[in-house]
Amino acid sequence: MTFKRRLYPFTLKGYRIFYFLIFILTGCSQEPLVKETRTLMDTFCEISCYSDDNDYAVSAIDEAFKEMKRIESVFSKFDENSEVSKINKLAGLDKLGVSSEVFDLIERSAYYSKISEGAFDITVAPIMETWGFLRREGLMPDKEAIEKALKDVGYKNIELDPKNGFVRFLNKGTKVDFGGIAKGYAVDRAKEILVSRGIKNGLINLGGNIFALGNAPGKKNWKIGVQDPRNKGKLLHSFELTNRAISTSGNYERFFEIKGQRYSHIVNPITGVPCQGVISVTVVADSAEEADALSTAIFVMGEEKGLSFAKSIKGVKVLMLKEDGRVILY
Repeated sequence: MTFKRRLYPFTLKGYRIFYFLIFILTGCSQEPLVKETRTLMDTFCEISCYSDDNDYAVSAIDEAFKEMKRIESVFSKFDENSEVSKINKLAGLDKLGVSSEVFDLIERSAYYSKISEGAFDITVAPIMETWGFLRREGLMPDKEAIEKALKDVGYKNIELDPKNGFVRFLNKGTKVDFGGIAKGYAVDRAKEILVSRGIKNGLINLGGNIFALGNAPGKKNWKIGVQDPRNKGKLLHSFELTNRAISTSGNYERFFEIKGQRYSHIVNPITGVPCQGVISVTVVADSAEEADALSTAIFVMGEEKGLSFAKSIKGVKVLMLKEDGRVILY
């Protein structure tokens, strides 16, 4: 038997909770600030930069937004005309030629899957569908439905041909979902646009996936505060960043409840069940893509295995909030 529940908060209002989870702690500055906010990838995106040339900064920010919008059009699973939707329709039938951009991100995603022993996996889409998360409604599937979906999940179901740029799924039911890495990738590309346009200091924040470019004016770095999602007036911790990225994965972003039990949209690709025990995981890394993928992987792994995994990766910092209230910093 399958039980349905409305999934929330899927509106932009709901995303605002996540958007402000990570925020900037800076002092006053005499240097001109140029800032713009738009909606991208079903969340809020804000780009800020400091420049003496307002028109030039506005142009650079607009170019960065256009690049992120282009990436959304390629990787959106909700756009039937996107390249990812095409892959999900056809790659299970035969080998399929894809763009170098998509091929490369699939290849890097497979790398994160390998080092996390499958905790991060873009082929989680079938089990996400079974739980109703891709249709934006919560479902309580039975054991048989979960086991059936899991047959199509697993990054080893993706066959890559680097020489010809072909992708093929070994199982017909396999599908990919870049929700755990595409935002980070988009932030990195936006950062590259700003740098190419001569912007030295700025911030890109896409739904909590942040790259801190350069430093805050008059400061040695950017100070990024991570808010306690249970208490908006309290900080869990703050990080001082220069040319580094930060990303948070949390169970308060999308979820549904049945009999007081919360079921998060972050599903374990190995067990096929929404993760329990952790409220949020924040990761600091050299790139937004890496921070995005690793925050998901560590969230899925949980405290013991996740922190052990983090210690094996050079330069990574982790902040974990447990459901029992404990805050763990590594």
